[in-house]
Amino acid sequence: MQQEPTISTDSGTDTISRVLGGIAIGGCLISVIMDFIGTGMSEQVGIMRDTISDLAASKDEGTPADELADLGIYAFVASVLATTAGLLRWRIDRLDWKIGSWLLVIVAVCVVLIAGYEAYTTGEGPVIHYRLVYVLGLAFPLTVLLTAGQFWEINKWLGRSLYLGGVAWAVLGPLFFFVPTDYDGAYERMLAGGMLAWFITMGVMIWDDPDVVRQVSEDQRGHD
Repeated sequence: MQQEPTISTDSGTDTISRVLGGIAIGGCLISVIMDFIGTGMSEQVGIMRDTISDLAASKDEGTPADELADLGIYAFVASVLATTAGLLRWRIDRLDWKIGSWLLVIVAVCVVLIAGYEAYTTGEGPVIHYRLVYVLGLAFPLTVLLTAGQFWEINKWLGRSLYLGGVAWAVLGPLFFFVPTDYDGAYERMLAGGMLAWFITMGVMIWDDPDVVRQVSEDQRGHD
C-alpha cells in the first residue's frame, strides 16, 4: 500500500536549497542596509517623505547614493528570484500551492521591471511603474495566502502568522495611495518591511527544504 506523502520539518536539505535560501535571506538584508545608507547619503531624498523608488530614480543619479539604492533594489530582485525558484522546486500536490507559487513568478517579474525601468520619472516611454505596483499589490498577498496552507501543515503557528500577514498586507497596501506625501516614504518602507519578512521566512524554509517527496521512499513514490 502506497503511503500518502506528508510534509515534515525534518526532511534535510541540499546544496541548491542552501544556495537559494541564502540568496533569499541575504538579498533582503542587503536591500535594507543599502536603502538606509543611500538615504542617509542623499541630499535630495528623505526616508520619511520619499519612497524607495524616489531614491533609486532621484536627482542623485550617478552618485554613491544612487548606486547604493540600485544595488539594494537588485539585491531584493535576487531574493525574489531565489525564493521563486526555491518554492517551485518543492513537489507539493496542492492546487493552492501551485497557484500561489506561480503567482510568485509574476511578483518576480514586477520587481525586476520596477527595478530596471524608471521611465515614470524620466518622461521617456510609457508610464508603467504604477501599473506594475498595482499588479504587485495584488499578486503578493495572494501568493502569501495561497501558500500559507502548506506551511500550516509544517507549523500551525507559522501558518497562522502567514495568513494574518497576507490579510494585513492586502488591507494596508492600497491605503498607501491615501497617505500624505510627507509620510509616504515611511509608510512604503513599513509595507516593504512586511514583504521582506515574508521573503526572509521563505528563505529559511527553503534552506531547511521540507520537500514533501523526500518523506516518501523511492518504492512508495511508485517511480512517478
